[in-house]
Amino acid sequence: MQTTAPESAPHPPRKISIVKSIGTGLFLSVLGGTLVGLGSASYLFYQALVKQSKAELIANLDVKAENLEGSFKTFETSAKLVRDSIKTLYESGERREQVYVDLIRRSLQTLPLGTGLGFGQPPEKRLIIPERKYAYPWAIRDQNGKVIAKGGDTDPENYKESYFREPIKARKGIWLEPVRYEETTVDPPRIFTSTSYSLPFYNNKKELLGVLGQDLELGFLSEKLSKPVMREQGYFVLVSAKGNLIAYPPNPKLALDLEPFPKISNYSQLWQEIHNNIKANSNTSGIVSWQDDKGNREFWAYRRIANNNWILLASVPQSVVLGPLLQFTLAGTALAALSASVVLAVVVALFVRRLNRRLQPIMDECNQLAEANPKSEELMSREDEIGRLTISFYNLLGQVTFNEKRLRKEMARSEQALKALKKTQAQLIQNEKMSSLGQLVAGVAHEINNPINFIYGNLPHANEYMQDLVKLIELYEKKYPNPDAEIEDLRSEIELEFLIADWQKILSSMSIGANRIREIVLSLRNFSRFDEAEMKDVNIHEGIDSTLLILQNRLKATADHPEIQVIKEYGKLPLVECYPGQLNQVFINILSNAIDAIDHYNRSQHPNPKEYSGTITIRTEVVENNSHVQIRICDNGAGISPNNLSKLFDPFFTTKPVGKGTGLGLSISYQIIVDKHKGELTCVSEPGKGAEFCIEIPISQSQTAN
Repeated sequence: MQTTAPESAPHPPRKISIVKSIGTGLFLSVLGGTLVGLGSASYLFYQALVKQSKAELIANLDVKAENLEGSFKTFETSAKLVRDSIKTLYESGERREQVYVDLIRRSLQTLPLGTGLGFGQPPEKRLIIPERKYAYPWAIRDQNGKVIAKGGDTDPENYKESYFREPIKARKGIWLEPVRYEETTVDPPRIFTSTSYSLPFYNNKKELLGVLGQDLELGFLSEKLSKPVMREQGYFVLVSAKGNLIAYPPNPKLALDLEPFPKISNYSQLWQEIHNNIKANSNTSGIVSWQDDKGNREFWAYRRIANNNWILLASVPQSVVLGPLLQFTLAGTALAALSASVVLAVVVALFVRRLNRRLQPIMDECNQLAEANPKSEELMSREDEIGRLTISFYNLLGQVTFNEKRLRKEMARSEQALKALKKTQAQLIQNEKMSSLGQLVAGVAHEINNPINFIYGNLPHANEYMQDLVKLIELYEKKYPNPDAEIEDLRSEIELEFLIADWQKILSSMSIGANRIREIVLSLRNFSRFDEAEMKDVNIHEGIDSTLLILQNRLKATADHPEIQVIKEYGKLPLVECYPGQLNQVFINILSNAIDAIDHYNRSQHPNPKEYSGTITIRTEVVENNSHVQIRICDNGAGISPNNLSKLFDPFFTTKPVGKGTGLGLSISYQIIVDKHKGELTCVSEPGKGAEFCIEIPISQSQTAN
């Protein structure tokens, strides 16, 4: 091979600049992509906030509805207790009208919500008070709270009214449509607007004894619903199944006048839409967006009350729900765009400047290599062995350089593959171990759950049966105060009064014990969620408590070590989006290491083991502008030396004796927190002062990814 010198003189190397060629284009391209992504993320974030606000509105409505349902349930229960008392008197042979009048009076005096109470027997078959054909003992509460009760014959037309006939037809207790009437039995006469809960009752032969009615004044409901719906705005409305107002806090008088809800504003179509949604989708709750006759946009949430099929509505202006969210999103987007522009400008400028510095020496070297080296060309132009040797040397040099670069790349790939293999091996070992533990715990919880549910479910019935027997004994004692000697001897032998009192304590103790076992089973089931591969919103405190329950046998005092005290300083945390099974795996790894450290310090390092008390402190709080949760787990063990602290999260690194540890727990925990949850796992420790592990993860993984 022969080479010749170039015909022209070599050109001096030229300085090149990258800033002018790609700086502006790179900045605009990256900024454009960032703004597009930021706009999309802001839109999705806004939609998520809207959905969350609607969920908050529904939640507030559900709380108020459940409160109402509880009050109605209490009202129904009180009426049923009066019914049972009437049946008990009847079955004991009582037929005097005044006795039932007194019972109605006393019952109404103990009912804070009732405004009226009474019962009527069918005229055609008078079983309770045979001497009166139209007997209707009743009691009413006047405006001063005084209860007035009377008996005697009533108007025969009352037995044709809906409050008497409809419960008989339904053969169960029903809530009647509210009515407005003038009550002349009080002085002075008073206008009442009330609804009634009426129920028929029968004797043991299924014969109708009568119909009991208990009145509830609507003013109580308007007062109960007078609080705002959310953010000190909005109001609740309670509407009957036929559309009449029952409670209307903006104007309670409309409810007392039984004004139809569809006649307010343009709510006729709104009421029809709500009815259609409930009927078509069988939904008990939902939200409708509406514009009233004044042009105001509103959200109307609705829910059906289970007791009486009334509809509870909650009205909130859309500006209250959406206005702050829109302002927050726009302000955040604008600020983020401005910050991104500034940061990108600085980053691109520094990047291009650094790139220019790196490329310039390479270009200079290329220019020098492109120039002819007179000595090399002279040697290669010779036709003897020296010329051929020079050519072979340059060829060999190029081949060596090429192979060296390829070898470096292969070594880098091999090193990455080895690290990935070790990481995968560690994950497989730990996942298999935790999966087996989760299956075992889930199986044990399932086996315990069935028998304890049987016990727990039968305790209320046992208590109810005992109460019935006690009532029967008390009735016998009342009717037959002087039993024969054999009954009196048996009563003394079994200590009847002590038996009744102690039975209540036994049932209470059994209920507490069954409840405790159910809580333990629930904790075991929560902890056993190792196979859940989806992100879920979970309660962090439940996971910590479940882990502590699993480790309870290691925390108790034994012959080898004293009791380890656990101090919980829980903050108020929201639900956190995470992998619950994997997070429980982190808790059990860190807590197990803390227990091991305390045991080791107590046995071999503490100067006064008898005075040493092991303590584990768990603190939780929300940090970083309410975007992250932080869990700190501290122990007062021996601590960790600085040399070991730097290698704490390396795979297969352990300070425990052979056979006591694998060196995988903290490595897997680090991967779960950092890789899986985009969080941080750190440790602060000094020898002799214990160790503190700090876990910090985002509350919402989806927002962090955005």
